Amino acid sequence: MHDAFQVTTVVDKVNKIESIFAHGDRLLIGTYAGHLLEYDIKEPLVADDNEVPEVTLRDTHKTFSKRPIEQMDIIKEIGSLVSLSDGLVSLHDMRTFELQMPLGKTKGANLFTVQTMVEMTDDQIPQLVTRLAVAVRKKLLVFVWKDTEFFETKEWPIPDRVKAMAWVGNVKICLGFSSEYALMQVDKGELTELFGPMADSSQNGAPLSSNASAMSTLNSLYNMSLGFRGGKPMVTKIPNNEMLLARDNISIFLGLDGTPTRKVGIEWTGTPEQIGYSYPYVIAILPKHVEVRNIQSLALVQQIDLASAKFLNQGKLVYVATTSQIWRLTPFSFSSQLDQLVEKHAYEEAVSLLEQIDAVLVENKEEKLRMIRTAYAHDLFVHGDYDTSLSLFQSLDTAAAEVISLYPAIISGKLAKETDEEHDHHLDPDSPLSPPLRKSAALADVERPASRASTVLSNSARSQSTTTTPSKEPVPLTGIHLHDAITCLVHFLADRRQKLAKRMQAHENGNMPDDTLNEATLVDTTLMKAYMLTNDALVGPLLRVHNHCDVQECEAILLEKSKYKEMVDLYNCKGLHSKALDLLSRLGQQADGPLRGVVPTIRYLQRLGLEHFDLVLKYSQWVLKADPVLGMDIFIDDLAEVDLFPRERVLQHLASIADALMIQYLEYIIDELKDSTPAFHNRLAIAYLDQIKMDKTDDDKVHLRSKLLQFLINSTCYKAEKILTRLPLNDLFEERAILLSRIGQHDQALDIYVYKLQNYAMAEEYCSKIYKDDPAMGSEMYLTLLRVYLQPSHTSRQDARQPLLEPALRLLAHHGSHINAAHVLAILPADTPLQGLFPFFEKYIRESHRARNKNRVVKNLLKAEQFQAEQQLAWQQSRSVKITEDRMCPQCNKRIGNSVFAVFPNSVVVHYSCKERYDKTLGKRM
Repeated sequence: MHDAFQVTTVVDKVNKIESIFAHGDRLLIGTYAGHLLEYDIKEPLVADDNEVPEVTLRDTHKTFSKRPIEQMDIIKEIGSLVSLSDGLVSLHDMRTFELQMPLGKTKGANLFTVQTMVEMTDDQIPQLVTRLAVAVRKKLLVFVWKDTEFFETKEWPIPDRVKAMAWVGNVKICLGFSSEYALMQVDKGELTELFGPMADSSQNGAPLSSNASAMSTLNSLYNMSLGFRGGKPMVTKIPNNEMLLARDNISIFLGLDGTPTRKVGIEWTGTPEQIGYSYPYVIAILPKHVEVRNIQSLALVQQIDLASAKFLNQGKLVYVATTSQIWRLTPFSFSSQLDQLVEKHAYEEAVSLLEQIDAVLVENKEEKLRMIRTAYAHDLFVHGDYDTSLSLFQSLDTAAAEVISLYPAIISGKLAKETDEEHDHHLDPDSPLSPPLRKSAALADVERPASRASTVLSNSARSQSTTTTPSKEPVPLTGIHLHDAITCLVHFLADRRQKLAKRMQAHENGNMPDDTLNEATLVDTTLMKAYMLTNDALVGPLLRVHNHCDVQECEAILLEKSKYKEMVDLYNCKGLHSKALDLLSRLGQQADGPLRGVVPTIRYLQRLGLEHFDLVLKYSQWVLKADPVLGMDIFIDDLAEVDLFPRERVLQHLASIADALMIQYLEYIIDELKDSTPAFHNRLAIAYLDQIKMDKTDDDKVHLRSKLLQFLINSTCYKAEKILTRLPLNDLFEERAILLSRIGQHDQALDIYVYKLQNYAMAEEYCSKIYKDDPAMGSEMYLTLLRVYLQPSHTSRQDARQPLLEPALRLLAHHGSHINAAHVLAILPADTPLQGLFPFFEKYIRESHRARNKNRVVKNLLKAEQFQAEQQLAWQQSRSVKITEDRMCPQCNKRIGNSVFAVFPNSVVVHYSCKERYDKTLGKRM
């Protein structure tokens, strides 16, 4: 609680006060004897300077009334004072208080209320409309003035005598009866009951809204209090289109349509005698004291011991009176009240108060509101409510450095407080958190001296108004409390990270502000520390994505905790690939550990891509030497980055380590990637040859020769001339034959098959393959092979070759039909036995007869086809059509006459110009 009002005794020892009313610099008191006491008041606007109101009795109007003056108000627009006395409402001159006129229809009245509003006419012209509502037994009278002219009187029946009423809208008034409340439209006389059967039945069985459901408990409690019929009803109009209804010690909030607006109401410490509103507080007179409450938070702001008070003048001029004494409640300035609340660390109440105050009434409202909220967030943090505190910091968009500095050095690093005093939950008067409050807080430390006129207040009353609940002890930021605080910090930093990302994205194409980059570094680094202390499994995902972590600081922490995987992720994200690969190399060559072996380094090198190819070559050396099988994945894995590596440099690098690795890479790019570069094909063939020439086991040589032969047969991209020069003269004859065939030296290739390899079947197969692709060329190959058999060449005198007649005869027996017989007879030796030539002649003659018979059949078929064509031509030429004068074209429906025409196969005749259109039409029909 704090002092919202300074309480000053302004009038004392008055005989039987019945009513009070204040306006401007006048205070009017109506007495039981019917006297009207008129006081002049000179008072300060606020009570900050300990000034007290000066009250002077100006006049006593003893003839004002013969009966007690029960109620007073003014209608300023017509210059009248409205009074209720002896059950009659009368109008008096506001300056002389002489009777202007009694309102005769109000005889028997017990209550009235006045309202003046600006309303628009039908022509959209503003005018002042004053309504005076008077409760007379079981009816309600409404007197209406427009501007200064009396307009009309309306009279509406009501179900019971009115105990309380207040205007809540232009034409809407809330009436309080002995056991119920109702809203009335005074222009139509429509009455809507609240809290009773009428209000319940209006739901028509429909499901209650969440707000109405939340209010059901209040309604039940309120209806219970109605049953006692002890307390009087009270209606108070408050801002934001709300009204406050009371019964006994319960008050609830309703909208102007009668529906509940809040889930909770006010539960007073006693049964109010009067309730009023003075911006921004609701004031209630209770039997032993006066309570002042915040209309927004409903918190008890001030409790003033004023026993036996009965009367209240609400509004800007707040007066409280008993039957003999009157006190003035002068408000302290809002700045002073805020200073009190801040001094007592009642930040939540300070925020509530400041939110209700108009910006013109307090200097730098938004800045001060932010400062108080920030101080409140600090206070919540110190007292262990970390979730609420960090959520408030988040909503305030507080800089990350300010929040992080609240934590110990293990989190905040260089931002850590130097002394324990800075961790104290009390605000430092020189703290930058609240510059606008610094001066006022200093003033708040000075005890306000009691005002001269307030000495009549008891000491207990003064103490009640300033007592506050003792503050909770600060919570030490250790153990489980530190863990909870860091967990909440993680949520704050994650949100802050997103906000900074959006801010940086907006400056993506421009210069990035240094403070933004610095804050992003602080946020990400602190988030990494928080993860290390709460859930270290999240450190890796943070470091693997784009981040602004400080490398040196994070490096030290990760190294201390042996988080080597995370260090690699950090280096990778920051582009420090040399550091990452040095670490992987060192750890990979250890006997144990999560990064032992070559696989982590392989995976890292594969992701580097072409930009860091030099690093790939450098750090792949130890991998290839340690495990060549897995290491080759660096260069031959199915990854886009790997495929972009420059192949020539890769080959040079692999050749410097091992020829087998180079051969494996060449096989990969040729077989898998279908690289047709001749140089690579030549290099692979030569590499095979070099490996074969080395001292290897027979099995290895057989395997290599098999691969070389398969390559020479299948590949079409190598240069045979270059490879031939590498072949040994006394070995690898089959490879030489394949290469000779590639350069068109078929006779030499066949010579090798026949005399070097002595594989006649392979020689015949060689010719058959050529014949299959090109029969003419194949015939020449068969003839060439026959010459090789029968006319061998002599490379030297020692190498005297003999004609191979038997293989030659087998060749003629198998493929003689494909060889020209004349050439064969010219090549055959004269002593060749005819019996050996019989299969050749038989097959050749059969093939010749077959070809001749086939040609005869084809000739006869062609003659038959020619005969059919001639018959069709004769038939077509014999056709005729007769064009008469009545012959019509079916396309254009006009006579053919002497026009050029066309005849279709179905004998339809059309104009020549209509031929194409008719042909299309005929095609669609078909």
